[in-house]
Amino acid sequence: MPGAAVDIVLKGGNLAGPTQLWTSFPAEAALSPDVKDNGTNAAQVTYRITVPEGTPAGIHAIRAVTPTGVSKPVLFLVDDLASVAEKKPNNSTGAAQPLTLPIAVDGTVDALSRHFYKFSVEQGQTVSFEVLARRIGSPLDPLIRILDATGRELAYSDDAAGTMGDARLCHTFKDAGEYYLELRDISYTGGAGHRYRLRIGDFPCVSAPYPMGAKAGTTATIGFAGSHLRDAQPISVNVPSDPSIKWMPVAAKSADGQSSGFTVLAVSPQDEAVEQEPNNDLPQATRVALGANLNGRFETPGDIDRFIFKAAKGQRFLFTGYTRRQGAPTDLHVRLLDAAGKQLAIAEDSGKNDALINHTFPAEGDYVLEVQDLHRRGGPEFSYRITTTPYQPGFDLSTSGETINVPAGGTAFVTVTATRRDYNGPIEISGENLPEGVTVTPTVIGPGRPNAVVTIQNGATAAGAISQIRLIGTAKIGDADYRAVATATTAQQGLFSAMPWPPLNLAEKVALAAAPAPNFFTLTSDPATVVLGPDLSATVIVKANRTKDFGEAIALAVEPAKAGLPPEVAVAAKPIAKGKNEIAIVISAKAKAPLGEFTIVLNGTGKKGKASSSQAAPGIRIRLQAPYSLSAENITIARGAKAKIKVTAVRNPAYTGPIILTFVNLPKGVTAAPATIEAGKNEVEVELTAAADAAVGIVKNTTSQGEGLVGKTKIPGKSPAFELTVQ
Repeated sequence: MPGAAVDIVLKGGNLAGPTQLWTSFPAEAALSPDVKDNGTNAAQVTYRITVPEGTPAGIHAIRAVTPTGVSKPVLFLVDDLASVAEKKPNNSTGAAQPLTLPIAVDGTVDALSRHFYKFSVEQGQTVSFEVLARRIGSPLDPLIRILDATGRELAYSDDAAGTMGDARLCHTFKDAGEYYLELRDISYTGGAGHRYRLRIGDFPCVSAPYPMGAKAGTTATIGFAGSHLRDAQPISVNVPSDPSIKWMPVAAKSADGQSSGFTVLAVSPQDEAVEQEPNNDLPQATRVALGANLNGRFETPGDIDRFIFKAAKGQRFLFTGYTRRQGAPTDLHVRLLDAAGKQLAIAEDSGKNDALINHTFPAEGDYVLEVQDLHRRGGPEFSYRITTTPYQPGFDLSTSGETINVPAGGTAFVTVTATRRDYNGPIEISGENLPEGVTVTPTVIGPGRPNAVVTIQNGATAAGAISQIRLIGTAKIGDADYRAVATATTAQQGLFSAMPWPPLNLAEKVALAAAPAPNFFTLTSDPATVVLGPDLSATVIVKANRTKDFGEAIALAVEPAKAGLPPEVAVAAKPIAKGKNEIAIVISAKAKAPLGEFTIVLNGTGKKGKASSSQAAPGIRIRLQAPYSLSAENITIARGAKAKIKVTAVRNPAYTGPIILTFVNLPKGVTAAPATIEAGKNEVEVELTAAADAAVGIVKNTTSQGEGLVGKTKIPGKSPAFELTVQ
């Protein structure tokens, strides 16, 4: 509760010797002094958290930090309702736990169980009820029922709109008296992880802010959308200008309310336009500037909103819907029309997300975006937001992990995956906000590749501290520099019981902390970059730095085993033998291997008795180049004379063999003496002879062609065309 201190108990493993409780919201946290031997129990620790007065209610995250590293995040609610813990047994109305409203209850549901709570209300009193379970990462699928003193059902909620499957309702009690609330899983499943927070109070049942977005660096007045708003009062919000802040929590109260409903506001550098009713018909469409984000609400069933804007010929824009991932229940149906009402594009869902239109405007003029709910629903909760951005070829990035513990002196790794848009080139991956002593190996997602494994080394950072880092992808696309932050949303979906939309404000940061040194060994590789090409190979030396008591063999393998290499590239991974400290690993490419730069990672595993340990070598950049390239200078030769032309080879370091030269498109009457760029050499002078009757003139498409040899494999090459003049 803002302005108050509360003790929270964390349970799990490796919790002894805690050094920090990290919170995603402003707070002071320290070990609770009221718990005997607090901090010595590896299975449990109690922290006292004090949240500053005025902190808006909302869903946040906490993490425990110990000398073993940082924990996975636990979703945590900042709430202005006082809290109590459930008291079992409370599995019948006769054993119902008494509550004094307003209140919140924290509990867990066991399999085949039901929880009952009893409370008293006054005649005509309106009370809001909600269960947070799916929204805080719990697998519980909650159902609540409101019962009178006889057990008769007055109201129930299951999968309330905009709550990701949680329960929420608002009920006005006709008579004063004692009532019951029943809470259970819809399928009667349960267990220690099926936790919930039950909120009962006078809060508005808010689903989303309205408008749903605000421009960075401004002061915005924000209202609310929801099913039972209960005179929710608009609030004034100072929107931060920090470009890294894309979402911020906002909370709503009724005029004389004690408790809050809460949601999250989008922060954007763009203007935010709001529909102006009436705009159901084409002549009444709300005029907006192309590039402003669009906000609206379907006030009544069947409501249609239209926005009109001017576009230039050839402009290409993305129109992206935001509703359910921000809490609104709206299922968008969007059409793009020309000024006469002719349909140009249409969109509904885009996977789990809302409608997306990608359109190039064929001519200068007015265009209309028509928006409605797919099922023609309407009401005060059916708000929406559509971002409007110029199209740019590029990519989105996601990371396979949202928590990285890097061993002291060792290496950890994470996979970064790219979703590409009209760009198939290399993507450089680097790290931001890294603590001192931690480095991210410069990594490249190679041309056409969907992902790369990124290695992170801890050279000096001590255990017991946490950093919020970002993994950044950059590329030069045309003349523009492109940048994207890898999101942890996919990893969080798995962590939070397949939550469809994890908290948006947690998406772009990854928690990093130091962990204890590896048990048996660490690995390095030399060189950090190797160059090879089609039909060529290169060698990298992998070295082990062993602990004094570990001398066993260390198996090496590409990470991941089946997808960690570009096509047509192979790694002859051999173990570092028992008692040895290094091994030469050959990386080879077949004839059709793609050219470009890629990063590969070798992971080592060692066993001693029943114990095993794994460590990766820092990522190895492999540069796939043509075996050689040729160039020849322009030359002039007189009839009946001889002249020498210099042919130069730029060699791939992996190819040092001879290059036999021939010439193509020589003028009639001009011949070239046999020539070879010798092994290890980079140039040769070739004698040309022009016959007395050689054709006079300039030939602009003469080329020098080469033929190298690796074993029995011929390796062709060709120079750009050069000019040969006969006079």
